[in-house]
Amino acid sequence: MKSLSSILLSLPLRKYSFLPIVWKRVVGEDMAKFTQVAYYKDGVLFVNVPSGTHSTELSAYSSEIIEKLSKEVDIPINEIKFRVYSFQIRFKNDLSLDDLTEEDKRYINSIVSNVKYPRIRESLFKIIGYHILRKRKKM
Repeated sequence: MKSLSSILLSLPLRKYSFLPIVWKRVVGEDMAKFTQVAYYKDGVLFVNVPSGTHSTELSAYSSEIIEKLSKEVDIPINEIKFRVYSFQIRFKNDLSLDDLTEEDKRYINSIVSNVKYPRIRESLFKIIGYHILRKRKKM
């Protein structure tokens, strides 16, 4: 059985055009919701993240991520550079974290519970919470 990467590599596409798909598989659905593969150039993968917090957390695991990406794709990735892009919550006044259900809160806590620093954990909770509310209200 052929792997996804071997099938995609056989298509007449640029080899790195499917990096966002592989990125999602490597970092997981939850983190992929808040990150975006921007581009690849000369062995460096550029990834957009919504905050310095995300950048710091992902940077700590960059060597593991590179190792996993290398197993999935035949592209030399020597470094990942995380770039903060603006993450604006439109209509913030219309959104309140109080509107999160208990299930939402448990879900978010399951994602952020391993973050070492309380302020970073709280910031991530808010970012994910607002993201859920925006999706729910289709903003």
